[in-house]
Amino acid sequence: MINKISRIFLPLIIILSITSCRHEEEAIVDCVGESILVSLKDDVSNTNTKQINFQVDYSGGKTVTSVEWDFGDGSTTTTTSKNTSHTYPNPGQYEVKTNVSLDQGKCTVSPKKSITID
Repeated sequence: MINKISRIFLPLIIILSITSCRHEEEAIVDCVGESILVSLKDDVSNTNTKQINFQVDYSGGKTVTSVEWDFGDGSTTTTTSKNTSHTYPNPGQYEVKTNVSLDQGKCTVSPKKSITID
């Protein structure tokens, strides 16, 4: 009886595990593809040269659900918007890093950008 049950369920378990792996691989490939559709843009404020307005530019079909910002000076924030601004305390070179969450975290891409504050 046990042998008969295992002959029925073993192929089903194998098929389900292969299908599950394929879905994970497809999700990874989708995230890599999405990463080329995301870039980070910056613009200096007209009123304060140390204030930088940042924008995540995304041209894909998924929804940006949150952005984790690391401004490179020890300051971080998380937004649900693709836009934020940050005022740097000192002149210098900074590397701005982001983690852009697409479709409730199903895919996360991480564009970064170097900026110079005068």
